[in-house]
Amino acid sequence: MPTLLVVDDQPGIRHLFVEVFRDQGVSVITAGSGNEALICLKSECPDVLLLDMKLPGGDGFFVLHEARKLFPHLPVILMTGYREGELASEAVARQESGVVAVLRKPFDILEARRLVLELCLAPLAQ
Repeated sequence: MPTLLVVDDQPGIRHLFVEVFRDQGVSVITAGSGNEALICLKSECPDVLLLDMKLPGGDGFFVLHEARKLFPHLPVILMTGYREGELASEAVARQESGVVAVLRKPFDILEARRLVLELCLAPLAQ
């Protein structure tokens, strides 16, 4: 079963993704801070990382950098508010970052689900 790691300091966002993927064949692991995200990354092997840019205990770019060390090919979707949007867009432009998309908050949950499913199921289709 593909695994999604959702990293966001807002419990409602984490819970939303757990609910959205409950019947989609995707296991969801959540972390509420940068430190929790690093612990999860060291103990799990997610297929997709959904990462908020503003986090307590290490910002999203720090988590992204550390995730890249552990999993060089892990697809990453950044979640961001409007202020961080330009930085997130720059990360997408840099291919080495592994960022495949940016979801600007508030985002369309159906679009987020489609994107995650596409990324989770792509390796299975090969």
